[in-house]
Amino acid sequence: MIFEIGKYYEHTTGNQLAILGELETTMFGKCLIAEQSNSNFFTSVGRDTNSADNWHEISREKWMKNFSK
Repeated sequence: MIFEIGKYYEHTTGNQLAILGELETTMFGKCLIAEQSNSNFFTSVGRDTNSADNWHEISREKWMKNFSK
């Protein structure tokens, strides 16, 4: 599996990601940018299969539960 733009993922630890888009960076070249369920920061994410180890796709509804009151 690889991460895809516009999809949501959960790690075996419970952390969740929303893959927002792709950026061209100075240090890493092209990489994905994601928001995390447990952080106020964006994070860069690799496009290879190793980057997605221990992650599985989740629904938008499950992702949005992080933001409901």
